[in-house]
Amino acid sequence: MATIKKSAGRPLTQMDKRSALIDAARVLFVESDYEKVSVRAIAQQAGVDASLIRYYFQSKMGLFSEMVKETLAPMFDKIVQTNKQNAASSPEEILTTYYSIMSQNPDFPKLIYRTANLSPTDSNRELQANLLDLFPATRMTVFDQLKQADILRPEVDIMCAKMSFVSLLVFPFLMPELFKQAIGIESSPEFLQKLAKHNARLLRHGLIADEFQPSQDR
Repeated sequence: MATIKKSAGRPLTQMDKRSALIDAARVLFVESDYEKVSVRAIAQQAGVDASLIRYYFQSKMGLFSEMVKETLAPMFDKIVQTNKQNAASSPEEILTTYYSIMSQNPDFPKLIYRTANLSPTDSNRELQANLLDLFPATRMTVFDQLKQADILRPEVDIMCAKMSFVSLLVFPFLMPELFKQAIGIESSPEFLQKLAKHNARLLRHGLIADEFQPSQDR
């Protein structure tokens, strides 16, 4: 089991304790199903009192939701930024930001996938509803905006572009280890950085009209 590193030599501040709970929740929820992770286990992993979970997050569900939100916050911030700038580089910027986050949390997408595919119980529906709240349709308008601005190639279908984009984002982190071994792929933060640049080029040349390509790519 992964452990949370704590700074030696000084007591934890309130913000330290909150961050420790977020980090501990990320580790444990990635490793085990939601219902198998107890409040007590999270507190022990974080090295804090279990009552702080209710104090900061109201419940285990609240902690789970906040952990997912904070882990993905840099990507959501980038999406908001790119929605405003409406630039040809927007899909690439979102993709590279996502890879940067996930290179530090390579199993986190498996948690999202697992949560999205839970059996339909009341508690699971609440988990999934909290997850969906983080992904409103209005957040992913980048391709619609690029199409309206005639930045995409004229033959590009918006739905296909979105599916390809999500596939490039998600699949590298969900690919079974057996398949990686079969074709000689060894995942590492360095490899993911290289893959991010490669997939960014695929997006650029597959979706963006020639006149909006960087000058060195024309």
